[in-house]
Amino acid sequence: MIYLAKFVALVSGKGGTGKTTSALNLGQAFINTGKKAIVVDANLTTPNLALHLGVLQPKSTLNQFLRKESSLNDILHAHPCGLSFIPASPSYAEFKKTDSAALGSLFNHLENLADVIVVDAPSGLGQDVEHVLRLCDEALVVANPTPSSMMDALKTIKLAENNETPISGVLLNMSHNGRHELSVKEVEEILGHAVIANVKHHRKFRKALHQQVPLAYKYKRSGLSKEFTKVANYLSLEQNG
Repeated sequence: MIYLAKFVALVSGKGGTGKTTSALNLGQAFINTGKKAIVVDANLTTPNLALHLGVLQPKSTLNQFLRKESSLNDILHAHPCGLSFIPASPSYAEFKKTDSAALGSLFNHLENLADVIVVDAPSGLGQDVEHVLRLCDEALVVANPTPSSMMDALKTIKLAENNETPISGVLLNMSHNGRHELSVKEVEEILGHAVIANVKHHRKFRKALHQQVPLAYKYKRSGLSKEFTKVANYLSLEQNG
């Protein structure tokens, strides 16, 4: 089957928003809905995606592909949960030898391999984030319901706009049932974009992480998993439209 993948970058203003966890669970949600998805760890500075899946030292990484030392088949890993992913190296020495500007070569190879490529982008506002934004079809903003996270998210949205990358919406993460935090309405008013999903802070995330699987795989029928499914369905409708 021939695919023409949609590339979706998950972005956030700073670390600690749960962006990597969201990327994994969104990828799993696509799989749960019958789509073929690949999750790419494009955070060459502080990659954590493989670690979340129990892979401490991946043998073949994105870094090696970008330096033409490994093939695409080498770096494309399959997890027992059914998720396909491409890890970046946790090595500082590997990071120093890798140029994120070469990511375009990977993306060209991936567009006919899946329906959706979920890209865990670096946090912040650096050039490495800009490289990812320029290559992706759209960006999903991952933010927490706090004033500081909103200010960081606003900068990230502005960065995406400067790189002509559409914002698909906001994934509100780690909320606490509305207690001592911004409401969904307030978040939408501040950011100027719709909240597609509101993912609550829950101990099930820690349990899934301990078992080295996405929550959307271990607790497929949970309300938490359904929030990621909402995002997957929304992005799929956009793609079909």
